[in-house]
Parts: sequence; structure tokens; C-alpha cells
Amino acid sequence: MKEFVFYTFEGYTENPTGEPVENIQLLGFENGNSAQEAKENLLFNSQWIEKTHFNKFEIESKQILDDKLKKLIKILIDYNWESEQNHYQESPDENHIFLVLEQLKQIID
Repeated sequence: MKEFVFYTFEGYTENPTGEPVENIQLLGFENGNSAQEAKENLLFNSQWIEKTHFNKFEIESKQILDDKLKKLIKILIDYNWESEQNHYQESPDENHIFLVLEQLKQIID
């Protein structure tokens, strides 16, 4: 199962002095095999979302990079790091896989 965070640009909140602040409304977290399945689970388990008139078609999501996924990415990076770094030094290319490995390493560190 994958975990997703759900949010919407609808609505607003208030700052501590009661003034409206436009921002993203965090609706919740939910699991599913896909973003669509997780969204269906969210709407079923959090019926307040539709009851409070949030438009279910305006709900957006992002998959959460959990510890398990980070560990899997780290395994791939570690396995390929030295050989791809050497290959990149021999023939630098802006589309080289080593540059992708570097970006992934920054994300999970």
C-alpha cells in the first residue's frame, strides 16, 4: 500500500487575530494501491470533507515518501553509485543516470 497526503486550495483559515489567510487546506492522509483508491478511502473514512462542502474534484494528492521507500531507493543508489560515478567522469552527459542518483540521494538524506 502507498500512503498519500490530500489537500485542496479551497477555503481559508484564520491567523491568531482572526484575519482570513488563503492557503492550502490539509484534508488528511490515507492509504491505497493508487492515488484514486486512497482518495476513495479518504472520502469514505472522512465524510466530513463532503459534509463541509469541499469539492471532491478539487482534492489533490501527493504520495508520501515513507521510510520503506527511502530504504529501497538507498539500496539502488548505493549499488550503482561507484560504477555510475566513474562512467559519468569518463563521459559526462546532462542526461546521465549518475545525475539522477545524485538527486535521489539528496532527497532521501
